[in-house]
Amino acid sequence: MPTITEATKKRYYTFLLLFAIVLIAATLRSPITSVGPLIPFFREELEASNSIIGLVNTLPLLAFGLFSPFVPKLSSKYGMETTLLIAMLFLSIGVFIRSLGDVSTLLLGTIILGMAIAVGNILMPGLIKSSFPYRIGLMTGIYSVSMNIFGALASGISVPIASAPGLDWRNAMQVWSIISIVAVVVLALRLPIIHASRKKVFVNVKSQPSSTLFKSKIAWAVTFFMGLQSFIPYSLFTWLPDILVTKGYTESEAGWLIAIYQVGLIPTTFLAPIIAARLQNQRFIACISGLLFFFGLLGVSLTSSNIIITFLIITGIGAGTTFSLAMMFFVLRTNTASESSQLSGMAQSIGYIVAALGPILLGSIAEWSGGWTVPLVILMIVSLCIAFLGTIAGKDEKILFGT
Repeated sequence: MPTITEATKKRYYTFLLLFAIVLIAATLRSPITSVGPLIPFFREELEASNSIIGLVNTLPLLAFGLFSPFVPKLSSKYGMETTLLIAMLFLSIGVFIRSLGDVSTLLLGTIILGMAIAVGNILMPGLIKSSFPYRIGLMTGIYSVSMNIFGALASGISVPIASAPGLDWRNAMQVWSIISIVAVVVLALRLPIIHASRKKVFVNVKSQPSSTLFKSKIAWAVTFFMGLQSFIPYSLFTWLPDILVTKGYTESEAGWLIAIYQVGLIPTTFLAPIIAARLQNQRFIACISGLLFFFGLLGVSLTSSNIIITFLIITGIGAGTTFSLAMMFFVLRTNTASESSQLSGMAQSIGYIVAALGPILLGSIAEWSGGWTVPLVILMIVSLCIAFLGTIAGKDEKILFGT
């Protein structure tokens, strides 16, 4: 029988872990979603073109893709939570640096924070699976909700912060380093139990995914499902403010409309993982999520009235469901935390490179075509591809890993 002291200590460290998961999740989108509404503030000051602005949200995705394959190796060497602690420290540094000077520091800080976010993206599904094996759906939902609440908040309050007396767009960007600093403190408080248990979940994880993974139809479906479901939100985080401004909304209204879009994510990112975990397969819900994306974007492209709020929420529901399903696929299509990490590494490294095309490609096309009609059509085509891939990734099959 554990003593009261041992039981209390266990609850204390479990609470810290839960708090750390919420905090880390809160840092994985807010540094990115805070940028879009601020573009009108710094584009003129920095004399940046649409292509350069597109890089601001393309570089994190490239960092996700290029750095992701190295994350399991780092986790194997230092342990998941220690690796996450280091990542949160670098995230704080990156968020601070990017708003210090000109375009070069903006892009440098963006690369640093992108690499740090990649660590969280890769390790969080495995951390949840290893720490809460009987509450995977619930914990994935909590993780997703935190990510999207703070992502929505960052979109909504960035312009008010930048417009406040004595503040500017730089302060509106820097404020999001506070969350990652608190995450560093919370993870540091868990170091005694981490060192005492010597628990390194990925001791035998390969730095590269198993070669058999690249031969799996399911793995590739999960990978492109992951990539394309990221392609749309990160494109919208960058350009939806401009799209809305061309429809007659002010910069502040556009920022809050992006927040409303993300409000649609919040209930679905909590409920979708719980529902998905109880289903025998996820083919139907994955297909529907892609179609929600399609009809939401269709409505956004066709209307300029207040009804656009409804279509933004529908788009958000599609985004929340597809994201949650992508996270769940890493767990549901594998047998162990190690395999989950390998699938997560493959899907996020390749998937985010695909997603990285979105902000810069759509920005360039809009500049070339003189409007946002063609970019929105491209996003609708991508949403139909997501619906198709979901019917494959959602099959009730485990991926067979080689030894």
